[in-house]
Amino acid sequence: MYFLKSGLSVATITLSMALAGCGISETDQAKNTDITKPGDLTMARLHSDPSLSGSSLSKLRISPNGEMVTVLQGRADDANQQDLWAYDLATGEGRLLVSSTDLLGAPEVLSAEEKNRRERAREYGKGIVAYSWDAKNQQILFPLGGDVFVYNLEAGKATQVTNTDGFETDVRISASGKYVSYVRDDELFVTDLTSGREFRLSYGTTGLVRNATASFVVQEELGRATGYWMAPDESRIAYSQIDENLLAIEERIEFSAGNIVNVSQRYPFAGTKNATVKLGIVPIEGGRTLWVDIGDEPDIYLTRVNWSKDAKHMYVGILSRDQKNLKILDVNPSTGASHIVFEETSPTWINITGGVKTLKDGGFLWNSERDGFNHVYRYGSDGVNPLQITKGNWPVLTVNCVDEANEVLYFTASQESAIERHIYSINFDGTDMKQLSTGAGQHSASFAKNCAAYIGTFSNKSTPPQTRAFSNTGEPLIWLNENKLDENHPYGPYVGSHITPQFGQLDASDGTKLDYILYVPEDIKPGELRPSITIVYGGPHVQRVHRGWDQRALLAQVLVDKGFVVFSLDNRGASNRGKAFEDTLYRAMGTVEVQDQAVGAEFLKGLRFIDPERMGVYGWSYGGYMTLHMLAQTDLYASGVVGAPVTDWRLYDTAYTERYLGDPNPGTPNYTEGAYENGEVFAHIDGLTEPFLLIHGMADDNVVFRHSIKLMGEMQKRGQHNMRIMTYPGEKHGFRAKTNKIHRDTQILNFFVETLGPKKH
Repeated sequence: MYFLKSGLSVATITLSMALAGCGISETDQAKNTDITKPGDLTMARLHSDPSLSGSSLSKLRISPNGEMVTVLQGRADDANQQDLWAYDLATGEGRLLVSSTDLLGAPEVLSAEEKNRRERAREYGKGIVAYSWDAKNQQILFPLGGDVFVYNLEAGKATQVTNTDGFETDVRISASGKYVSYVRDDELFVTDLTSGREFRLSYGTTGLVRNATASFVVQEELGRATGYWMAPDESRIAYSQIDENLLAIEERIEFSAGNIVNVSQRYPFAGTKNATVKLGIVPIEGGRTLWVDIGDEPDIYLTRVNWSKDAKHMYVGILSRDQKNLKILDVNPSTGASHIVFEETSPTWINITGGVKTLKDGGFLWNSERDGFNHVYRYGSDGVNPLQITKGNWPVLTVNCVDEANEVLYFTASQESAIERHIYSINFDGTDMKQLSTGAGQHSASFAKNCAAYIGTFSNKSTPPQTRAFSNTGEPLIWLNENKLDENHPYGPYVGSHITPQFGQLDASDGTKLDYILYVPEDIKPGELRPSITIVYGGPHVQRVHRGWDQRALLAQVLVDKGFVVFSLDNRGASNRGKAFEDTLYRAMGTVEVQDQAVGAEFLKGLRFIDPERMGVYGWSYGGYMTLHMLAQTDLYASGVVGAPVTDWRLYDTAYTERYLGDPNPGTPNYTEGAYENGEVFAHIDGLTEPFLLIHGMADDNVVFRHSIKLMGEMQKRGQHNMRIMTYPGEKHGFRAKTNKIHRDTQILNFFVETLGPKKH
């Protein structure tokens, strides 16, 4: 038996079967943790250009006429600088349509709102980061430098639509190509491209009242990045209006090398007020806003808005504050009146997995986890007695295309294995399900509008992302980016030391299977004991163990080159394993995840080449929170690196925290005694005695810097000296400066080399 520091005992696990899969090849020369040999990957190279993943294609779309594929493509000397390219679907030949730097002619300066939007979207590109086609195959719209541009296919050039002092965001072109819509200074505008006339559609913004913009928590936690929706007949636009007057104020100081900025951020801490929301409908060229009846309860989340194909209905998702009830409203856009079509309920929480996908017959498709896994249901226009199209103990991850003419659905799912993703087709009646993709790994797809073909991307742990065209039966067509891993590939010089990881499963205390991934250096000698590092996340809506290529996972390769064994495990609560697997976190954060990670640590300790006294752990965000708990609640790790951690859930946002832990205020209906009290790091801080490095960006507006300040203060008050601190001025939750990424990861490596020491024989 082993024991957590709290005294909770957990059954030991049998290691014989797991050990059988861990054969180690031997070489004459062992690697030292403090020496970099030729061919070893370094932190500097990890964050330099060209990208080790090879040439990158993003936002892939097949043109409306099906003749070309447009993509955003990074450059060899700067993978984040994106230009607009087109590839001929018949020949695979590519050509540059728009150079972002040539068109702009000066360094791009982003507005504060655009910086925040990109942070919420985890958008790290620059230059052209978004674009959209019209339905006529004539124009491509894109924002750049705060203005709006349209590329005309026939003329072969881009023209500027707006030239204002404001910064246009959330830019889109209508299907007909007549209108361009965008948000500027929290107001909604459209421009008629035929006349060049701009129309202002919304009024009343005050800085705290904002139009056509999603609130912070809706962007960050519910996956809705937009605040407006154009009707398919281009007669009206619906838009949200949020009021942030009641939100708590987080006073932050953003330090950078050049200046210090005081920021009064409206932040919805758990248990405090949210922004209120209204939904309006306005004529396409302006006029009176018609406010929609979305119910009498003001404390709700507006999740999604979808128009019917004929623009006579608008479907609106209303999620309760406790996230246990989701109502789908059918709105009459002429009157604003609404009625409930159907409701979803859950005793724990409802995951928002998408919106209504309307059909031409008046019905719609809907994703639901009501049977325990995310599946697709077909509703008639009356919203009753839906037909379940996909079924099984596996989740649908993405609906890729809906072929109404042939009644075929195309989707991405993890049917055979949770650590793989494949492309499938199935008939609307649930028959004739087929797997279209081949090859063990992760597949994704971007379909043509008519579902006749798709652009597929494939990768695995030894194959960087490859992109090619396929027919809708899965037949391979032309390569768009073979990205062959040879001596000319950016990762080519490091293939010799590349470790293909091992995958396996361990049993949790209740018998649940837990997926793990293990990187083992190939030069371990008989009898040699190596230090290990567990890279942990542990929170919901994330899967770390999978067969896909991951640029972030190359950190493991650097650590392996330095002689460390690297391990990760997806504990209960991780995504892609079904709702019951996730629900174990309900009112229990900081408990079950630690127990499962302890199972992983015991597995590591039992491996013949692991030194049980030199095991470290590292995580970022929820992983930083987990690292603190794993150090504090167990005696299994010698040191840890804690990145941007949540330390007190009362300091995190409403939508995320209350979904899992409820309301932190005793006496309220959604309060559960002990959920917050036991989930915070400070409940276990007496056990936090191992050395650890704390890292945090000082401009973090997601996990605000106060989390780390509170931890620093508590450690100092206790007179504990086992904490080392490294803060980064100007960096938010996701670091952007390459120099800071290199510095951060070098700090991590050096700390583990120092605290876990050299190899032992």
